Amino acid sequence: MDFFEYANIALQFVNTDKWYVPFIVGGLCFLVVFVFQAVGLFVIAGREGYKNRWMAFVPFLNTYYIGVCGQKNRAFKGVDTRYLSIAAAVLELLLAIGYVVFYVAQFKLLDAGCIYEQIEEFYYGYSIPTYVLKDVPVELAWAAWCFECLDKYILTWVELIFLVLQVLVFSAFFQTFAARRYVLFTVTSVLFPIQGILIFILRNNTGMNYREFMRREQERQYRAYQQYSRQYYDNNPYNQNPYSRGGYNDPYGNNGYQNQNPQGGAGNGEANSPQDPFSEYGGGNSGGNGNNNSDPFDI
Repeated sequence: MDFFEYANIALQFVNTDKWYVPFIVGGLCFLVVFVFQAVGLFVIAGREGYKNRWMAFVPFLNTYYIGVCGQKNRAFKGVDTRYLSIAAAVLELLLAIGYVVFYVAQFKLLDAGCIYEQIEEFYYGYSIPTYVLKDVPVELAWAAWCFECLDKYILTWVELIFLVLQVLVFSAFFQTFAARRYVLFTVTSVLFPIQGILIFILRNNTGMNYREFMRREQERQYRAYQQYSRQYYDNNPYNQNPYSRGGYNDPYGNNGYQNQNPQGGAGNGEANSPQDPFSEYGGGNSGGNGNNNSDPFDI
């Protein structure tokens, strides 16, 4: 599948009337990335102790071998990653056969002069060319069907399922060998055909179980938090509350009036009120003569 992706990319940048030039350019790009991926998988399988390392150098089987190397993790519930990679390899083979048939049919129709370019105008000055069939001979009816239906109604849906399987297989693989950045590596590998280069970069990493890795990370963060708390809270002089120490006497307990006699009289066993500063105006205690407090406004 990556071969056709490179060919389509080359088709956008290579200006030539020769139809085979984009396929040659795409094939060279595919070969370089394929070698990187094969070497990376071969090294990883050797270190992890997996058998049949030769599969890393065989197209379609190398897709299955990615799942073999990432089998320590399961990206979809309890399904073994190797089963997902087998399904992805089979779909990749079917897609490759389907696209070969599609391009052969397209070239047959081009040689017969049955494909005509039709320009459709869009907003902002953009125009997208579309191609229609005219005067198709009977012997090329199969090619016409492939041109109009194979890519649009069959290969598109098969490629969508293959894309989902790719996400699951790549996710399990990168969880095993790039646990901290597995989401980034998975998305990049699905959107761009450069997973071979990423696999080659990770060839020296040791495989791990992602859930075990996350458990260790949580323990490490918890220990770091405990150490931070002991360093910045337990030994912090500004974190000591003097009002929480034992034996501390609150000077404001009982409002500070307990057992006080501001008149100097002998204690009668009761707490007396403080002297009224406005007693000279007739309020408060009347000179200690035992009379009740009088209201200065009482006539």
